[in-house]
Amino acid sequence: MIYVLAIAVICLPLVTRAQATSNTFLNIQTLGSERGSVKAAREFWKRHGDDKDEKWYKFPGGYLAEFLDGDIGTKVVFDKKGNWTYTMRQYTEKELPRDIRALVKSTYYDFAITWVKEVTQFQSLVYVVHIDGPEEWMDLIVRDGEIEVSREVSK
Repeated sequence: MIYVLAIAVICLPLVTRAQATSNTFLNIQTLGSERGSVKAAREFWKRHGDDKDEKWYKFPGGYLAEFLDGDIGTKVVFDKKGNWTYTMRQYTEKELPRDIRALVKSTYYDFAITWVKEVTQFQSLVYVVHIDGPEEWMDLIVRDGEIEVSREVSK
């Protein structure tokens, strides 16, 4: 489980840097015919369909497909060989599953949930929930019905 978050934390800066460099943006026609890019595109379409209007990025570790599905931002990461690595969805409290919201709110009832990052890797599902309170904010890791404080900052 920690591996899921480690991948997200390690790869996110690489992906963010890749997005900041305009020459790394690829549309599907220019994604290339490398075996890894073709496999990544096929895997993406199998998982998410071919109507997502996704944007593709190449970064040192592989490929990233990014798209919006309503109000939910989704990033799908593949390694250099085109194998799916993980999916991260970012959304607000409104889209958070009720059981996860209830778990967080039952402990942190004076806090507002400002954003959520849902990370899926293999059979693991982890939520990183950012909450904002009157005197501090926190990032919580929610998995398997348990909450762990990842970061806590006083205002």
